[in-house]
Amino acid sequence: MAITAIIFDIDGVLADSREAIAYNTVCLMKEFGFNVPASRVESMSSAHSAESVLIALAPSLSADSALLKKMLARLAALTKENVEMVKPTQLAKALPSLAARYRLAAASNRKSSANLVLRQIGIEKYFEAVMTSEDSPAKPDPTMIRRALGKMGVRADEAIFVGDNLEDRQAGEGAGVRSIMLDGMVEKACQAFLKEFLG
Repeated sequence: MAITAIIFDIDGVLADSREAIAYNTVCLMKEFGFNVPASRVESMSSAHSAESVLIALAPSLSADSALLKKMLARLAALTKENVEMVKPTQLAKALPSLAARYRLAAASNRKSSANLVLRQIGIEKYFEAVMTSEDSPAKPDPTMIRRALGKMGVRADEAIFVGDNLEDRQAGEGAGVRSIMLDGMVEKACQAFLKEFLG
């Protein structure tokens, strides 16, 4: 079956946001009195939802939903304040060419900031669907991928999912979609992908 659609994860694939995510999370934890080393934040923040990262960094938050909610709201504000730290990857820069050949969707464990990031790196207009953890359970649950397929009206065997971590692989495979894992900051990996799908 010919591939007609590509679903992209955002962070680490289209958006070079690791520095921004780590910076915002470290600032947030300090602001709320949690002393967490930056190295610990960096090792986990790009692969998980913000809520799960905060609970992992400060387990007491699992029993304090009010504080967790307040921290998530502040993190959303920090993300908006510092969105200029997010840069497009090589794949993001190739999106106009990909959009000319394929139907595109995004699936991210971000919430409302997903569209903010896509807008910041200048590619929001190319997506038919942007699914987030506000719409569906966070990856590795495959629901987000299935909903993106449904919004585009394509079957799983007509699409691929491009991610950069284990949760992405599990979500894509769970949805029955061929999953390609690559680091959007690695030029060689991006070039290999573009050669396969653009020729």
